[in-house]
Amino acid sequence: MNRLLEVLQLLADLHKQLLEIAKKKQEILISGDINLLLPLISEESKLLKKIKQAEEERTRAIGEDVNQSFTRLIEQQPEGDLKEKMKSILGILQQRFEEIGRVNHLNQQLLEQSLTYTQYMINQILPASEGSGLYSAGANPKEMNESVRLFDAKA
Repeated sequence: MNRLLEVLQLLADLHKQLLEIAKKKQEILISGDINLLLPLISEESKLLKKIKQAEEERTRAIGEDVNQSFTRLIEQQPEGDLKEKMKSILGILQQRFEEIGRVNHLNQQLLEQSLTYTQYMINQILPASEGSGLYSAGANPKEMNESVRLFDAKA
């Protein structure tokens, strides 16, 4: 059980790092300096691989019943220090999961808002710079549709 406790603590630490990255991404999205986002996404990807490895190690540490919930595993432990540590780590993990979920949800909203604004700006700029041809006899509907959907194609 000590190995399981070590792995759970590692998972809690890794999720703390993941939360910090999510908050940094949020700051970048708010500031609009998207160039800083790519290295952060790379760092996040590496961290997710570490979390996956730790999850596999947790599965091995549990042993026979890998489908058993963490709460049930704690309930089966005799009263004592180990059980209290496991409860504490479970509480920390649940709190971090919830906070990561909230931050990621807000980040998603910020991204959607940014994309909507970018699409609006593209729609405002392209027809003005190219001449929409909306009322001209030589207007080609296919070309107009492609210019309006420029952002969608690149996304």
